[in-house]
Amino acid sequence: MTLNLKEGDPWPFRSSRGIVGKPCEPVWHALITAPQKEAHTKEVLGRVLDGAGVQVVYPEVSKFRKVNGQDREFVSPMIARIIYAKFSYEPHWDVMRQRRIVSGVFSIADKPVRLTQDDVDQAMGLPTEQERQEQERIRAFMPCAGEPAKLIGGPFKGFFVDVKKVEAGRVWYEMTFGDRRVSGEDTQGLVQRVAG
Repeated sequence: MTLNLKEGDPWPFRSSRGIVGKPCEPVWHALITAPQKEAHTKEVLGRVLDGAGVQVVYPEVSKFRKVNGQDREFVSPMIARIIYAKFSYEPHWDVMRQRRIVSGVFSIADKPVRLTQDDVDQAMGLPTEQERQEQERIRAFMPCAGEPAKLIGGPFKGFFVDVKKVEAGRVWYEMTFGDRRVSGEDTQGLVQRVAG
């Protein structure tokens, strides 16, 4: 077989001695590692399956300790012995276990549990896709300082206001009420940007 590769083309991936098989739809799995071997397993999977599109993550926590009078940072896994790996090729769990890359995989009735991106994000302490969309929606309606906005609730519902300051989810505004300027503040999201 002749490869017509040009400079800069990635080398085609071939199954690395049986650790993974045919290409499949990318899927996340929770893997069980040997005690205190999370970083080693992540490095081995990354090195052995370099071209296979394997992504390995696990939540970490940083702690600072004094060692010989100096502050040192120690990083350790938040959840012991569990890492999350995304495979683009069908993993061969028996081969990984025989080679002591992993101790096992979370399974139900001998069938490995397939995780979604949201499951992994939640375990990592990151917002899920639904939470990200909700934050984007809130940001889209949150007015900026100097912009006109509208009150969507309360006794002055429907009134237009001038936003003076926005900080940490709080909005300070002014509005004209008759011949007077009235100042107010909102923490409940009742001041929304006027669609322009």
